[in-house]
Amino acid sequence: MGFKDVLREARRWQTLIIAILVPVLASPLPILIDDPAARCGYSLIVIGVYWVTEIIPLAVTALLPVLLFPLFGIMPVADVSMSYFKETVMLFLGSLIVAVAVEKWNLHKRLALRTLTLVGPQPRWLLLGVILPTWFMSMWMSNTATAAMMMPIVSAILLQIKACQESDPEENGTLLEQGQEQMVISDSTDVTVSIENGVTEKRKSSQAKKDSTFLSFAKSFSLATAYSANIGGMATLTGTPPNVIFKGLADGIYKDSKTENPVNFANWLALGVPLSIILVFSLWIWMQVYMEGVGCLKFWKKDTTNYDKVKHVLRREYVNLGKMSYAEKSVAVCFVMMALLWITRKPGFIPGWGDLFKPKYVGDSAPAVLTSIILFILPAKAPWRTCGKSRWREDPGDGEKNVKVKDKTYEKLLDWSTVNARLAWNVLLLMGGGFALADGCERSGLSAWVSSNLNGMSQFPTWTVTLCVSVIIALITEVTSNSATTTLFVPILGKTAIGMGVNPLTFMITVAIASSLAFMLPVATPPNAIVFAAGYLNITDMILAGLPMNVVSLFFLNIMMNSWAVPVYNLNVLEDAFRSSLNSSDALTSAVLPNVTPTASLLQNITGSV
Repeated sequence: MGFKDVLREARRWQTLIIAILVPVLASPLPILIDDPAARCGYSLIVIGVYWVTEIIPLAVTALLPVLLFPLFGIMPVADVSMSYFKETVMLFLGSLIVAVAVEKWNLHKRLALRTLTLVGPQPRWLLLGVILPTWFMSMWMSNTATAAMMMPIVSAILLQIKACQESDPEENGTLLEQGQEQMVISDSTDVTVSIENGVTEKRKSSQAKKDSTFLSFAKSFSLATAYSANIGGMATLTGTPPNVIFKGLADGIYKDSKTENPVNFANWLALGVPLSIILVFSLWIWMQVYMEGVGCLKFWKKDTTNYDKVKHVLRREYVNLGKMSYAEKSVAVCFVMMALLWITRKPGFIPGWGDLFKPKYVGDSAPAVLTSIILFILPAKAPWRTCGKSRWREDPGDGEKNVKVKDKTYEKLLDWSTVNARLAWNVLLLMGGGFALADGCERSGLSAWVSSNLNGMSQFPTWTVTLCVSVIIALITEVTSNSATTTLFVPILGKTAIGMGVNPLTFMITVAIASSLAFMLPVATPPNAIVFAAGYLNITDMILAGLPMNVVSLFFLNIMMNSWAVPVYNLNVLEDAFRSSLNSSDALTSAVLPNVTPTASLLQNITGSV
């Protein structure tokens, strides 16, 4: 068996090989160092490698803390299990259920088609018509579901654009007139044949140009769909899993310091929405340049192609939806109600309805759960249209025909079978596993050890460290799950920030948002994979188009973290509660590893064991 055959077999059995090899290779850590932090580090390595390689589903890997932490004496199984259902998980669960209702009644499709019918039929405006609804919907529902819903609409638009280009009468007429004029001038048969061949070549050249133009359109529309879904998710606290995971992990860090996390749905909008608007506008400009070149910036230059077919198709699709149903209106009202409750709970500049309750008794999960419950109660049909109405029942079975009976069915806006089939249960498990992992790192002292060894970064300006963190996270999230990236780095960098005397939100927010800046590879996010599967793109296209978006996004992210984010969360101040907890952590580290630095202590333990 040759070397290539060995590699082929190893790739075939990679799940089993990695699953066994990683725990074995990492086993010297807990064996040579008899310390809870080392045992937690071993668990972190195993879980992290499993997450990065995805040899088993991410949600299944997220269950490993339930096995490893009690086994290594890091946390009791009851405490580990409690980590899987924190308040942040309830917040995300409620928002996902509302998103299922939006999908069930096609409210998102109506919004997308309506936006597309309002913009002009020219490609640049259709591109904006694709970007805006995708961006807005991904703020409130799954980025994956948004991209999956938009791609069929985008494909239909592209087909009509191609048909319009193929049937462009102006260009075909110009070629025909040129050939006829030249044929009249010449009486020679040979010259006539030569002229006809010239016209044919022009037509072939014109067709090749049309095909190239259409392919550019297809690539740009597809990329815009994926990128706008990623950008929209970062605008709201519930828009994407990294944001929700960050909220839960930040809650834990603040709770350990016996203070309250200032991040809520309302004030996150002050960060996410402006950044998201800047990025979505940059995306629109960049996709036009990518599609047509720098010449597209000349807005006074008009495209002579007639795109009326595109307009007619979009109008027909929108008309086919019919009038807005009672169910759609009800879901829309519930959706708006939930958003308003989120925003007004604790707006900051004025008292909110959350002040009516005892401190910490209600959170952003309350509006989400309330709205979800209401959706399981409200009817899907207007009561005044169904009460007392009758329907015809065919062949009741007793020989009679066309019996008129009362319609006693009561259809609700949402039923459990629909939620069970469409809800992203795997994301909830992944979030819970991340919270359990963070709790284990905190209890074992691993977070304190890592942060103490990274305190040397305090000699650099905070903005420099923030820039480095954002770049590193953006690169890592291109090849790993953004949820896993957030889970692994938020607690470590949060503790590192405290050790440096920096507000922990500075690094944690940077990690959360940078985890969503995955534009260069299909494996980076599900929306990227969905548009890549459409067949218009290759890896090179995504890298060439995604790299400038990454650079622009990282630039504006760091501008945000050093400008308007500072007054929103008072990032230039480290609260006294963190300073007290920092002193306690130092005392704990000294008690566990006396008279030596953490790194030296580990080396001593290893040497002594050997």
